[in-house]
Amino acid sequence: LVTVTWADFKKLFFLQFFPRAEQERLKSEYHSIRQTNTETSTEFMQHFLRLAGFLGAAAGTEEEQAKNFQWGLRRQKSGDRHQPTSQ
Repeated sequence: LVTVTWADFKKLFFLQFFPRAEQERLKSEYHSIRQTNTETSTEFMQHFLRLAGFLGAAAGTEEEQAKNFQWGLRRQKSGDRHQPTSQ
């Protein structure tokens, strides 16, 4: 029986099940993510968080993630009910 830290387990898991090409694809998708015209802000947030979760530290700090999330949101147009509103 071998004891492995969570960080080592994650690293081994990703190496085994997420080849380098897939990791790069996810990183590219994360850094270019945009909310589509048919995607609600909640759906976009779920997609964004899924990608950030896969990337871990490569997704950046919380501040960088927040900026990337805001950058990917569709700009609000009048009558667009899918856009988040300021509270």
